[in-house]
Order: sequence, then structure tokens, then C-alpha cells
Amino acid sequence: MGANVYSRLTAGVIAVTGLLAGCISAQSSSPVSEPITFMHDGGWCWFQDPRAIIRDGKLILGGIDGQNGDVKVSVYDLAADQDLGTVTLHEQFEADDHNAPALYARPDGRLLAVYSKHANDHFHYYRISEPDSFLEWGEEQQFLHEYEGGWGITYMNLYYLQNEGLLYNFFRDGKTINPCFITSSDQGTTWSGRTHLITDELGWDRPYARYFQGKENGVGISFTDAHPRQYGNNLYYAEFRDGAFYRADGKKIKDLAAGPLKPSEAERIYRGSETKKKPDGCESVPNSAWCAAMATDADGRPVLGYSLYINNEDHRYHIAAWNGERWIDREVAYAGNCLYPAESSYTGLIAIDPEDPSRVVISTDVNPKSGAALGGRHEIYAAEVGSDDNVHSIQWRAVTRDSGAKNIRPMIVSGGGYKVLVWLRGDYTTYTDYTCDAVGLVLERP
Repeated sequence: MGANVYSRLTAGVIAVTGLLAGCISAQSSSPVSEPITFMHDGGWCWFQDPRAIIRDGKLILGGIDGQNGDVKVSVYDLAADQDLGTVTLHEQFEADDHNAPALYARPDGRLLAVYSKHANDHFHYYRISEPDSFLEWGEEQQFLHEYEGGWGITYMNLYYLQNEGLLYNFFRDGKTINPCFITSSDQGTTWSGRTHLITDELGWDRPYARYFQGKENGVGISFTDAHPRQYGNNLYYAEFRDGAFYRADGKKIKDLAAGPLKPSEAERIYRGSETKKKPDGCESVPNSAWCAAMATDADGRPVLGYSLYINNEDHRYHIAAWNGERWIDREVAYAGNCLYPAESSYTGLIAIDPEDPSRVVISTDVNPKSGAALGGRHEIYAAEVGSDDNVHSIQWRAVTRDSGAKNIRPMIVSGGGYKVLVWLRGDYTTYTDYTCDAVGLVLERP
């Protein structure tokens, strides 16, 4: 078993007792250790996964350059604490953080990277690495999604269902602008079977979906009605397995053969304002949810993290967890201001430990417990969140403080006895204009 994830960090980080050793209280003036830089000039959105994996003691991280649009993969040797380098999979692809690659570790020791442009063409692109080097990759391949009209595709998500022997690529389709998938029976070498997964009920709108595989033969899905700029979103949940949709209690909703899942057929976890009206000063619809993170607990029960838009200067983070009998949903932190007004529902984001969902990390530019302005940029905080905790009882600890740049979009990556906290640090102007490094801390070693 690995050392306690929150009792020590990598060399050079101060060892202290408590959550995320080396971190400090939100108000403390104590120093925080400098994180490791895992990738220079890279970034990602949060609707493609896995963006990072751990394989053979190495952290492999995908990203896209916010200035020239290079699709990149960086490799860091966790055992040796050594940066092994970065490879560019596609030069000048498109400067847009929606285009970051999703990664999959094949059983033959090779890695698969799949990426697409942000609704600008009908292709997804992919490359497969050599088995003995994650910095050497085969030629780029393309898969054409054949349909007339509409938008291009976007958002790659890769999950393998063992009992079916199929690798799924969940994505947003350009014809329906809804979640769809294609599958591969040869570990991503070839693709087929484009299938409509979730349909909207508002009239050609965009349900936003996050996926998480807590069980080898199923994928949990949290999703919304639409983009929060267009609608006061509800938040929904369903599990997809064996060609059917299920509730958290295991009750079957319906077979996919009967048609794509409608939001009204799924479990509604949170009720939004369910309107398209935006008051003056609000760029998104107030009381609209947006899915952000997913995990499962030790009993395989789903845990969802999401953001809630109140107004441009006030967002909240929620966690909803299935306790075996019902969903427990509570507010856990103030998320602060939007990253920029044109995307007024963009927050710094919330992340959940995939192996222990009581461990939570957030990015915010205000005091996470009170919402009071701190006069700084987005910083990273961590906490242990119990099943009965809410925003009033949680004790947040600062991972970063007094930063000269934004710290946003954290994620926790686990594998092979390692656990790593990664986030973006830098200047973030828009999703097509940013200069960020992917940085982080090694939390646990085998």
C-alpha cells in the first residue's frame, strides 16, 4: 500500500499533519512549496478525459498550447523525479483548450491519444505510441464522422468496457450537438458504430456530459440540459452499461436500443432555474448547474462535483453523493468570480480524488468558506469532506497562495500506487488565448 496521500509529499515539500501535507490554512501567511512543472505551455478544458494517466511509474499528461495550438504529451518519471520530455503530436492544430487529447493505456504497453478540433471539422485524430517509449508515436490517423450539415465534433473521452471488449470514445456530435459515441474492438486502431447516446429536450441544444469509470464494465455520466449561457440547468445522472441506462440504485431506466437517453428519463440530482431568462449583468442564466467532476466511493456509489452559477461574481461548488438510499447534495465552497465574462460560468473548477471522494480540491479567488474577497488570483485549496459536511463545516487548506498567476482546473491522477495533484498555472484570457504550465505535487508513492 502507498504512503498516506495526505501525510507526505515529494522531496522538498514540508511534511505536516493533515490534508495535503505542506498546505496551509486559507488565512495563513506561511510559505507554500513550489510545485513541479509537468508541462510547459499547455492547457485543457474539463470535458475530455482521461487528460492524464500514470503508467509504469510515469505521469503522462496531454495538453494543447494556448498560443500556437500544438497538441502535446509530456512524460514525467515519478520514481526518479525526472522530466523525460514533451512530444508534439500535431503542430499548429488549433489554439483552443477544448482540443486537448484524451489518453488510454492499451494492454500491449502502448498509449492511445485521441483529439479533435472544437466543432470545426468532422474528424477525430489519433496516434499510438511505441510500447517502450511514451515519447515516440506512430503516424497520425483520422476517422471521418460522416453526416451532413451541423457543427464539427468535439470532446474526446476514452473508456474500455471489459465485458464487451470495446473501447468507447464518447464525444459531442456535430449533427445533433448531443453526446454520442463510437467504439473500437482493436484497442483504438480502427473505429465504427457512431451512436446517439443522450438527446436534448430543449430543441437542438447542447447537454454537457462528464464521464467516469468506477467499474470496469460501466461508465457513469453526469450531464446538464444545455450550456448555462442558454438555460438554467438541472444536473442529471445515469450509468451506462451493457447497452442500457441505469439509476444509481441499479434500477434499469431503458435500453439504448429504445433511443438515446432523455434528461427527463435520468435521475435529476439538482433542479436549476429551468428558464432562459438572464437578468441584467448576468451573462449566464442564474441558478444553472454545470458538471465538473466525478468519482465513486469504496462501495462503487457515484459522487458528483459541480458548479452553480449565481452571477458573474458569485459561483458555488456542490458535491452530490448517492448514499445507497438517496442523493445527498450540499454546497461545499464559494467558487468566486468567473474566469472571464464572455464565459461567465467558467470557474477554477472542483476535483475529487478518484480513489477516495472525501478528498476534494478546488480553485477559487475568494475565501472558500465565506466568499470574502481575498484580493488575489485563483488559488488551489484542499479539504476532507465528510458525508455530513457542508460549506460551514469544511476546513479548507491552501495549496497555493499569493500567486502571480491564476491556478485553475485541478485534477487528481492515480495509478500504480502513485497519486498526483495537477493543475494549470498562468495567464488565462479566453479558451483560445492562454499561456499556462501544467504544474502539481506528487501526493503518494508506492
